[in-house]
Amino acid sequence: MPAFDVLDWRRLDATAIVTFGGLATVEEPRHDATRAWLLAEGYVIDTFDCQPGLSVSVPALGRLLKWEEQFGYELAPDSRNLDALRDGFDFPVVEGGRRVLEILRPDLAWREDQRWTCGLLSIAEEHCRAQLALGARFFSILVVPEKSPFIGAVIIDQPVVPAPSWTP
Repeated sequence: MPAFDVLDWRRLDATAIVTFGGLATVEEPRHDATRAWLLAEGYVIDTFDCQPGLSVSVPALGRLLKWEEQFGYELAPDSRNLDALRDGFDFPVVEGGRRVLEILRPDLAWREDQRWTCGLLSIAEEHCRAQLALGARFFSILVVPEKSPFIGAVIIDQPVVPAPSWTP
């Protein structure tokens, strides 16, 4: 079952998932209207708030990911192991389902730890592609101030033509 019956490029979800690898940016004044639209479209919304700083936000992300249930320990504020985060990054979506990770003020996390924030967004992009392949919609919304300098930041430097990775 395809995740989209029809691709309508005017839709936030289609553009975020298909064009931008699972990321959409919403400026703060449009945040409430965007949330209302997502809920009306049947999206489950999970919120990760970076405003309190990563020492508070990372443990909150652990609770969101049910980290202790998965691994038997809490995600600590100083534990920013991206390999572990990749292993525990799970926002299950049923086939045909819709889910959004709303990240509030990722620009603040970027200022605090650029490498970790870049890694988090890269992992979210991977999860988007995996869910799309399974017939579900998952993407992340980055809620930033108007005219944020965070917009346009390079998350992942990827070659245009991938190296061969499979031989029949």
